[in-house]
Amino acid sequence: MPETPSRRAALKAAGAFLVASAGAGGASPREAVAEDTGAVYGHGLLVQLPVQDLDRAVRFYTEVLGFRVAERRDDLQFVHVDCGVPGLQLGLSAGGDKPPAPGSIVLNFDVAGDVDVVRAALEKRGARFTGPTEIIPGKVRLAPFEDPDGYRLRLAGDDPPRGA
Repeated sequence: MPETPSRRAALKAAGAFLVASAGAGGASPREAVAEDTGAVYGHGLLVQLPVQDLDRAVRFYTEVLGFRVAERRDDLQFVHVDCGVPGLQLGLSAGGDKPPAPGSIVLNFDVAGDVDVVRAALEKRGARFTGPTEIIPGKVRLAPFEDPDGYRLRLAGDDPPRGA
């Protein structure tokens, strides 16, 4: 899938810390990660929105905004919403013990490969991970980190990793 201007902008904005470590020879940050890990970012970005009432949020995003539900897992209290932008979904997640706080959005970068391998490569480059990789068996691996300004980011990859 070719890089689009919006995809390039999203990767640049959220992964600015990679630019300085792309290395000599003109390799892009994405190519540098691929060389180190054999894995690259996938073709998707999930913007996770904690919600207080999952059904209310789904009604808003589908009935008011006209988006469609791509996946719903009531056992995990989440819904993925397709907003019509290729590679971009909203992840509505409920079940927290407190109402969502303003600014509690998380950007989940799809990883085509092993999240732990990509995580290790980013840690070598100075990315500050904020907790262990969370595994939802048979679904997803999530590795939380922050950008230099404290924005919440996560690597998100299949469990087990694609190709495994």
